[in-house]
Amino acid sequence: MQKTDAVVDAFYRAYNDHDADGAVGLYADGARHEEIAFGSERHGHEDLRKGLTGLFAMMPDVHWRERERIRSAAHVAILYQMTGTFTPRPKEGGTPASPKSVSLNGLHVLEIVDGHIIVSRDYWDKNDFLAQIA
Repeated sequence: MQKTDAVVDAFYRAYNDHDADGAVGLYADGARHEEIAFGSERHGHEDLRKGLTGLFAMMPDVHWRERERIRSAAHVAILYQMTGTFTPRPKEGGTPASPKSVSLNGLHVLEIVDGHIIVSRDYWDKNDFLAQIA
């Protein structure tokens, strides 16, 4: 097994266990995550932890299933399927919105140097996600 494979395996194990600290521990100091669909980035361990904690609260049963892994030097591209239940925040004074099932295909591209993720990029269809939670 390549060293990068161990990092990718640990990455999905932490994600599927909803272990934000375990996932963040795989990142180098000063690393970043790019959420391509929303055009946003998170930088550093605290910001990464905040993003993952929010995701796990929004989709308490979220799960990733790896479909294919492609290695290229320090980069690993992973085609995945993410499933879960989107749980909207209750609106103040309004009727709570109903949870919605979500299933998305996506692509993670991880850049791994010296056993740590320095950049992760997440690609998925924003319009598909919004249609499923409407």
